[in-house]
Amino acid sequence: MGKSLSLGLCAAALLAAVGLAVEASAQRSDWWGGDPSAPATAPPPDAGRGGRLAAEACATCHGEDGDSPDPLYPKLAGQRAGYLHRQLLAFRSGHRRSDVMADVAAALSDADMADLAAFYSRQVRRPDAVDDRELAERGRQIFEGGHQPRMPSCAMCHGASSQGHMPMMGMRPMMSMMEDAPILNGQHAGYLVDQLRQFATGERQATTMMGMMMGRAASTLTEAEVRSVAEYLSGLP
Repeated sequence: MGKSLSLGLCAAALLAAVGLAVEASAQRSDWWGGDPSAPATAPPPDAGRGGRLAAEACATCHGEDGDSPDPLYPKLAGQRAGYLHRQLLAFRSGHRRSDVMADVAAALSDADMADLAAFYSRQVRRPDAVDDRELAERGRQIFEGGHQPRMPSCAMCHGASSQGHMPMMGMRPMMSMMEDAPILNGQHAGYLVDQLRQFATGERQATTMMGMMMGRAASTLTEAEVRSVAEYLSGLP
């Protein structure tokens, strides 16, 4: 009963936090740095064109199909299109900092970004081999069950199988904000460790409510817990 009550309180707090974020985002239409001169009704994304753009601008680091073979660079294949588009906008506007990605994003129009996101979202991400199954099991326990009292589990936002779906009832009105939570399954462990460290130190800017929640969550994880969660996620199909 106590555990259920605690989970319910966490969910209620999360609902309130997300509601505030929705309201704040509605008041700032330029939050992600989109082009204010772009037409209100843009044509649907062209994944074929996105593939050509990806080959020209992105393949060197992220691989031809976005399933990056280099653990220094994230896998973009199979990621939610809306999330990818917003991250590119954030790189361009400076809400998310990266010297390399800022230059890349600066050369892209909003339509380019939408086409790239559509292309990558349709590709297949392959999981990495798990090197330490005991470490991965510990990571699963943290990811699904949490690691501290009153701290929501990672699965509350990223989903029990890391597909980015909130597994709680009554959350549908907030699902658009939940798209700020990326799909993490099969991502390189090294990249995940680096991003969690950046959230913990504030190096990765918390410019959204979800980002603020990630900063708080990451700052409470020990180095061993960070490594275990990353190991678990990297091997998920």
